[in-house]
Amino acid sequence: MPVPLSCCVDVPAGAGLLRYGLAELLGGLGLAPTWTRRDDARLVVAADSSMAPPRERPGEQVWMTVASDALADLDAPRQPAVEDIGWVEIGGERWPVPVGPAGDTDRLGDLVAAAAWWLAGLQERATDERDRHGRFPYAASLQAALGDAPGGPLRPAVDAYRRRLAEALGAAGVEVPGKTWGGYAWAVALTHDLDAVRTRRLRALAGSLRLGRPAEAVRRAIGPDRRRASIDALHALAARHETAATWFVKPAAWTPEDVPGGLDGWLVDRLRQWEAAGHEVGWHPGYGTHGRADRLAEERARFERAFGTTPRLARTHFLRWADPETPRELAAAGVRVDSTLGFAEHEGFRRGTALPFRVFDVEADAPLDLWEVPLAVMDTTLTEYRGLDADGQAEALRQSFEAARAAGGAAVVLWHNQVGGDGAAWDAGLATLDRALTTARADGARLGPLGALLDGWRGAGEPDRERPHGTASA
Repeated sequence: MPVPLSCCVDVPAGAGLLRYGLAELLGGLGLAPTWTRRDDARLVVAADSSMAPPRERPGEQVWMTVASDALADLDAPRQPAVEDIGWVEIGGERWPVPVGPAGDTDRLGDLVAAAAWWLAGLQERATDERDRHGRFPYAASLQAALGDAPGGPLRPAVDAYRRRLAEALGAAGVEVPGKTWGGYAWAVALTHDLDAVRTRRLRALAGSLRLGRPAEAVRRAIGPDRRRASIDALHALAARHETAATWFVKPAAWTPEDVPGGLDGWLVDRLRQWEAAGHEVGWHPGYGTHGRADRLAEERARFERAFGTTPRLARTHFLRWADPETPRELAAAGVRVDSTLGFAEHEGFRRGTALPFRVFDVEADAPLDLWEVPLAVMDTTLTEYRGLDADGQAEALRQSFEAARAAGGAAVVLWHNQVGGDGAAWDAGLATLDRALTTARADGARLGPLGALLDGWRGAGEPDRERPHGTASA
């Protein structure tokens, strides 16, 4: 369990966000803040204009100052250009600090403020840019502007700040226990969004004939249902790697973007059987639930009737997300773990970290009872959005996994069952993922379903290091 560390955030404004940023940084180091008065705290975060710690007590406190400009950026978030941000040297590299003054900084408090900026999604609040699905676009992000440099999509800055904080605490004599994924240094979570479960045969036949593809029409009309067969293929993939997966199901269809049939009896029966072997079933709220609490309530009720439990895990369809409405509604519905926050158009870490974090409600100035395990890479990102060939897909998976390994985090993989298109191309993509998982295991990753991995990382029933990959802890 996390080791307590007495802390104080002593600033004129922005204390809620700074406490959040500090708590999330410490949590990834195996530490938990206990809030106290400044004079009694081992670690103090204060404005740079505050009185310095008493000289007669050297070493008793770790003093971390925050620039007044950084506090202002938490109060009124801005989306800075690369040339306007600050920089800090960590591990021989210069990392971006998107709050506070431009230029180099050695203020540890600025890193706490920057962590809050990333994790609370302040860069998303700083711009009105959204795509046609209402999503914060990758092209508008600071990560896109930074590219392959530190702070880019595959070089998460918050995890670098955490390393710098660990160094400072260690130098001050504070023991830093660290975190593992049930004894493993990093993890890969295997997740699947089941947007469509069965093929509507007559519609498929008519569509292929209309396109002048008679052989395809016959195959789709009387051959094996690829949507179902591909679900079984994903299950077989997990079995080959001695792991379990998280399956997100759609209880309803509200718009043309939603495909009906998500709680097909064939699927529900399978998932009930697979749950007994450690797999997890999560909720995939439909496209049309975005901003509609009544539809979310209906979907939750259908999920509960099908599986007999309240959904604990969720990922929204099309990765639709609006702060603070989406996380508030999910938390109110009983969801405790989400994995929506990734970019649709690019692999990487949207909130600047490969580690789990609590979702923060900026308007309420407090974290929600909702954990985010950030999405790292999605199959349709590689194929539809980026148009990568087989070699490009393999390299994107490799880089995503390496980023998680370097951060001691998790690479959450989203791989859909086949909905349409070329079956051979889908099979080839699955083979690419199969090889990537083999390499990840050889590189020391723990494979598993989303919720069980988070439970192990948090220390809730942490499994033994030699426990099989596929055995869920919750």
